[in-house]
Amino acid sequence: MILVNGAPWPRMEVGTCKYRFRVLNGSISRSYNLALSNGDDFIMIGTDAGLMSAPVKVKNFRLGMAERYEFIIDFSKYPVGSQVVLRNLGLPNNRNYDGTNQIMRFDVVRREPDNSSIPSRLRTIQPIPESSAVRTREFRYQRSNGLWVINGKVWDNMRIDANPRLGDVEIWKLSNPSGAAFHPIHMHLIDCLMLDRNGKPPFPYERGLKDVFYVGENETVRVIGKFGANTGKYMSHCHNAVHEDHDMMNQFEVGRGGRSPLAVAAKPLPAPPL
Repeated sequence: MILVNGAPWPRMEVGTCKYRFRVLNGSISRSYNLALSNGDDFIMIGTDAGLMSAPVKVKNFRLGMAERYEFIIDFSKYPVGSQVVLRNLGLPNNRNYDGTNQIMRFDVVRREPDNSSIPSRLRTIQPIPESSAVRTREFRYQRSNGLWVINGKVWDNMRIDANPRLGDVEIWKLSNPSGAAFHPIHMHLIDCLMLDRNGKPPFPYERGLKDVFYVGENETVRVIGKFGANTGKYMSHCHNAVHEDHDMMNQFEVGRGGRSPLAVAAKPLPAPPL
């Protein structure tokens, strides 16, 4: 059962104006291919790390676990009484049930004036030229002996798999050589730009700063980023919770002498009030 803010298949009453949404995929293992039931566009304006440089229109977009996107739906063109369903077109290697093809419904219930406009430029994102990278690293995400591994290795909190210096620019090549699963790869600490997917440009909605990258079946994604502003040890892992638990995560260390995430033991949260 798909929940939106804790509610199963909710409906939202809207007026005839533009609405801005930020969506986070909080599922354990399910990815989504979002589309509107009437075939209209999403106006994409933001990625994981905030606004894109410019809005882009798309009919649908993929959303892996922990990915975040911002978009606008323009309800001003719909007459009162219209209904628009946010649908899930589905993606490979997801188990479908009755109802997983629809997420929520928007009911246009009132006339509202809309004097808003969407700027053609949203922010300036400085490109990171490939020539500035001091090295390229490759990480392969596969299944081995019943475990989900990175470069054939399971998690080891004593092992460092990458040690960029503070301020280094690196290219990370994230490879999924199998058709049996997809992997949303989360890099802690830094925001990166996607260079290409299987040698082709990123999807239009991915062209912003991100920290989670959908590495689909038989896909290779290259990302570039500058490591900082802090030293220390950080995680990189698949955000499919099952894959992460068995055992698809590793750690990198920026510089030397930074605080370890294992330095302070985890503590339970206080119980919520009754």
